[in-house]
Amino acid sequence: MSGARAMLRVLWRAVLLQVALSRRRPEHALILLIAPMQTTTMLALAVTADRPDVVANAVLAPGLIGLWVAALDYAGRVVTEDRWAGRFSPMIASPVPLGLVVAGRVATVVLVGAAAFAESWLVAALGFGKVVTVADPVPFAAAVAATCLATVGTATLISAVFVMSRAREVLQNSLGYPFYILGGIVVPVAALPGWLDPFSRVVFLSWSAELLRDAVRGDARGWGWSVAAILGLGAAAMAAGLWLTRRYVDQARRKGTVEFA
Repeated sequence: MSGARAMLRVLWRAVLLQVALSRRRPEHALILLIAPMQTTTMLALAVTADRPDVVANAVLAPGLIGLWVAALDYAGRVVTEDRWAGRFSPMIASPVPLGLVVAGRVATVVLVGAAAFAESWLVAALGFGKVVTVADPVPFAAAVAATCLATVGTATLISAVFVMSRAREVLQNSLGYPFYILGGIVVPVAALPGWLDPFSRVVFLSWSAELLRDAVRGDARGWGWSVAAILGLGAAAMAAGLWLTRRYVDQARRKGTVEFA
């Protein structure tokens, strides 16, 4: 129990650290400016084409994109920014696992990105007069919560991969649209070629997008399995991210490459 409390204390301190850093550099909140524009574009296409059946997807997609962009954009820079700012050395000198600190800080940014869901709903209601109702609110809320947790886990893994890679910017720029497709955000996974299905199923966003659409339509049967899949994929990514981060820290200490010099 004391170990769990210590981990929660570390995560909470990491959240407070990120809040303090974001107050000085709030660029991570830019997704809150982008999400309304994406919603407007998608809804305009749906309304112009007279496709009321895709209105819900036009509202849900920017929220999922917001989560992914918030995690991808920030996870790719968190450790690098700490090194440039001189925070990296004292962080790894402390007995606190760096992976937990990264996870707590990424979680703060992900929560900001989650606000894109609310923005999309407001744009649809106030700008287009399209009020998207949720037929199954419990599965919908569970899907949003599980998706946020899985995003944190995946972002922790991405952070570890990026910091160990020499092609960070290339990876960061290439992990956007492919995951929008494989994740079923732009179009449902069922509309993709069949050979892509196995690849889509290892992307937690595909389970999230499908469950969110089903919950809006009132067809969220067996939703517990989908939530379990989302959480399972997120937990696996978190475990891998913590392991890789610990390996990177050990390697940096052993080779004396804590700083850029």
